[in-house]
Amino acid sequence: MKKIILVLLLTLTISCSDDDKTDKQLLENDKKQLVENLDSYKVATYKFGKILIRASAEKNTISPEFQSFKSDLDRIFNKVVKYDLEDPESLTVLDYISIYRDYKKMEDFIMETDEDIFPTLIDAFNVVYGDSISRQREYLKGEEKIYIQNIEHSVLSAIVILSKDLGKEVSLYECSKTNPELLPDSEIKTLLQYIRGFLFYEKGLYYLSEDEISRNIDWLNNNKKVDLPYTRAMFQWGNLNNEQTHIGFHSLNHLFRGFDRLMMERKIDEKRALEDFEMFLKDAKEIGLDNEIVWSIETYLYLKNEDNEKAIAALTKLKTSKLLSSEDREKIDESIEYVKNRKPGEVLNSIYDKYFLSKIATKYMFSILSKIDWEKVLKEQNVPHTEEIFETIDIFKTLVENLEKYSSTEILKDTGEEIKNGGKSLWNKAKELAE
Repeated sequence: MKKIILVLLLTLTISCSDDDKTDKQLLENDKKQLVENLDSYKVATYKFGKILIRASAEKNTISPEFQSFKSDLDRIFNKVVKYDLEDPESLTVLDYISIYRDYKKMEDFIMETDEDIFPTLIDAFNVVYGDSISRQREYLKGEEKIYIQNIEHSVLSAIVILSKDLGKEVSLYECSKTNPELLPDSEIKTLLQYIRGFLFYEKGLYYLSEDEISRNIDWLNNNKKVDLPYTRAMFQWGNLNNEQTHIGFHSLNHLFRGFDRLMMERKIDEKRALEDFEMFLKDAKEIGLDNEIVWSIETYLYLKNEDNEKAIAALTKLKTSKLLSSEDREKIDESIEYVKNRKPGEVLNSIYDKYFLSKIATKYMFSILSKIDWEKVLKEQNVPHTEEIFETIDIFKTLVENLEKYSSTEILKDTGEEIKNGGKSLWNKAKELAE
C-alpha cells in the first residue's frame, strides 16, 4: 500500500511540473497571472483618472449605473482638469478627501468597467481643449476607434514605465489594454508587440512575452523589405539603412525571446534560448553592433561551450559598461576569477547566472526607452493635444500619489485640525472612510 501511495505521489509531482506542461497551458497560466497583477490600489486609482477623462466626453447613457455616477464623474473631472501643476495647493487636502470619498462610492463600478467603452482620449481632449470645429467633430467609431485607443494604450505603457509614481504596475495595465491582434499588420503593430513583449518579460510573464515576440519574428521574417522609419527613430539608429534596421530589430526580438526562454524551467526552453542567442549574435555582428548586451551573450555562450579564454575577453569588455553598478563589476571580477580556475566539464555556477544576465538586458532596454523623447515623437507625428496629454499624465501622478496619501488613517490624523476647520461634516465622513 505504501508503495502504491509513493508511486501516486511521484506521478502527481511529475504531472504538475512545468516540463510536462504545453506551451499553450503555460501561456494560459501567464494570462491569469496578468489579471492578478492588475489588482492593486495604484492601478485602480489610475484607471479612475482615465475614466474621469474618457467619460467626460460620453453623451450616451451606456448603463443605469453609469448614469447614476455621471454627475459625480463630471464634477470630479472639472475639478481635476483645472489643477495647476505650478500651484500644488490648487487642490487642497479637503479636495483630495472629497475625491477619495466619491471614488470609494463608485469603486466597484470603476473596477468592473472597461474604459474602452468610452470615447478615446483624443476625442475627450478635443472636447476640453479643441476649437469650435474640433468640439463638433464626430467621435471615432469602429475600426478607427480600436486603432487609436490601441495606440493610446501602447504609448502610455511606454511613457509611464519610467515614472517612479506610476511605473510598472500602471504600465502593465496599459499594456494589458493594448491588443495588437486587432491592428492591421504594420510597423506600428510590430513595435507595439515588442513593447508589450518587453513589459511582460520585465514582469516575469515569460510565456506572454514569448508569444508577442514570436509573432513579431514571424512578421519580420515575412516582411524583409518593409520600411521601418519609426523603429529607426525609436532605437536611434539614424546611421543604419532600412535593411540594417530590419536586421537590428530582428536581433533584439531574438534577444528578448532568448531571455524569456532562459528564464523558463523546461529543458526544451533552454535549448531554444541558446538558438535565439546565436541568432542575435549573428544579426548583431552583421550590422556591427558591439556593446554590453553583445558581450553579455557572448560570455554566456562561451561559458556554455567551455571556451574560457573568449569568455574572459568578453567579461573584460563587459566590465567597461556604464550601465553596470560597482556591485555588478565586482560580480564580473568574481566571474573572471571563476573562469580562470574552472575545470573542464564543470557546470556554470551562480556567479554569472541567468538572473545577472537578465539584469543587464533589462538595464539596456530601459536605457533605450529613457532616451526617447515621447512628447517630441508625438508632436512629429502631429498627434493633437500632445502637450495636454503629458500634462494630464503629470496630473495623474499627483492624483494617484495624493489619493493614496490622504486615504491613510495616519495622514488623516496628522491633518485633522486643517480638515476640522474646513467643515465638521467632511471631517466625520473622512473618519468613516479611514475606519
